[in-house]
Amino acid sequence: MKIVDTQEELQKHLSELSEKVVVFPILSSLEKHPRLSRISSILISDGELDLFVNYHNIEASTISQKIDFKPFKEVCVVGLKEFLHHYDYIDNMFDLEMELFHQASNFDVDEKPIYTVFRRRKAPRANDLIPIWKHYEQFQDWKNLWSQNTTSSKFSQLYPKSLNWMELGGLKTADGIEYTQYNMLTTTSRPSNTFGGTNYAALPKDGEVRSRFISRFVGGKLYQLDFDGYHLRLIGKLIDVDIPLNIKAHQWLADQYGADIKDAKAITFRQLYGGVQDEYKHIPFFSKTAEYIETLWRQFLVDKVIYTPIFKRKIVFSDDLNKNKLFNYILQSVETERNIIILDKLSKLKTQHSLPILYTYDSILFDVHKDDVNYISEVKSIMEKDGFPVGVEVGDNYKEMVTTHI
Repeated sequence: MKIVDTQEELQKHLSELSEKVVVFPILSSLEKHPRLSRISSILISDGELDLFVNYHNIEASTISQKIDFKPFKEVCVVGLKEFLHHYDYIDNMFDLEMELFHQASNFDVDEKPIYTVFRRRKAPRANDLIPIWKHYEQFQDWKNLWSQNTTSSKFSQLYPKSLNWMELGGLKTADGIEYTQYNMLTTTSRPSNTFGGTNYAALPKDGEVRSRFISRFVGGKLYQLDFDGYHLRLIGKLIDVDIPLNIKAHQWLADQYGADIKDAKAITFRQLYGGVQDEYKHIPFFSKTAEYIETLWRQFLVDKVIYTPIFKRKIVFSDDLNKNKLFNYILQSVETERNIIILDKLSKLKTQHSLPILYTYDSILFDVHKDDVNYISEVKSIMEKDGFPVGVEVGDNYKEMVTTHI
C-alpha cells in the first residue's frame, strides 16, 4: 500500500492504475448521516497497486484535491450511495455490494472490531483517528470480493444513484433538515428507510409525527403522488390483464365480488398473499394470477434460480421459500425496479428548485417551489407511463394533505 499525501503523488500514482478499480471511501463519522460527514480517506486499487489517499486521517499528511474518476473504465465503489453525497455520479461507477446482490453472490464483509469500539465511544470523527493500517485491513476484505466479481449492471448503478438523489434534499422541519437513509440490501430489494430511530418508510398517519415536515420554500407546498392500486396494476402487467384506467383498481375488483370496497380489499390481499381460493378463481384476474404463481414456482423448482422481470436480478433456491413467498419477492422487486427507473427519469427533469424528499414504495413526496408551476404535471406524466394512474395530494405539511386534480 502506498500512502498518498501530496498532490504530486496523487496524479503520479493514479496514472499507474489500470482501467478497472475498486474504491473504498471512508467517511470521518461512523454515526452521522453521510450528507453531514466528510471523506476522511479513500482507498483505491486495481488489484495490484493499492493507494491510500489521505484527506483527514491524523497518521499522515493530508491533501485536498479530489480524485478524477473519469479516465477509468469501471469504478466499483463500496457504498456508492453514500459516496455520491460527496462526489458527482459518473456513468462508469457502480456499487460493489449491489452488483454482488444482483448476482446472488455473497456481499457480506464483517466489520473489524476496531470500528465497533470507536462506534461505542461515539467519537465524532472516529475514522480520522483509526490507524491507517486498520482501514487497509478492512479494505482487503472488500478487494477480495471485488476480485471475484467480473460484471457490472444497470441495477448496481441506478439503485444507489436514484436513492442517493432521494436522500440529498432531506425533509424540512421547523428545527432544520432531517435526512433519511435507504438500505438497499433487503431480501426483496425493496429498500427500508430508517435513520436516527425514525422509520421514514412507515411514518404513522395518526398523531402529529407527519405534521413536522413542511416545505423549505417560502410559499412552497408538499405534494404526494400516490399510485392507484399499485400491486394490482403491476400484477396485471405480469399476467397480461388490463385494469381500466378510469376506475380505481380495488373498486374494479370489488365490483366483481359484489362487495363493499373495504371488505373487497381484505379479500384481495388474502388471495394475493395467501394463495388464491377456489371460490375466486372464476375472476380472470385471480385465475391468471394463480396460473402465474404456479408456473413461476414450477420453473423455480426445476432451475433452482429465477430472474426478476426488469433488471434480471438473480434469485436462487432456498429451503425457506414457498410459491407465495417467491411471488411476493418477484412482485416487490418489480415494484422497486420500476420505481428506480422512474426516479432516474425524474432526476433528469429540469427544475430550479423543487425536489423529491421521500419515497415510500407506492408514493413519492415532493417539496415544490411556488414558481415551478409545471413540475408536478411533468412528474405525474412520468409516473403514469404505461398505465399506472396516480392520485395527487397537496398540503402545507405532510399530515394535512388534501386531494387535488392536476
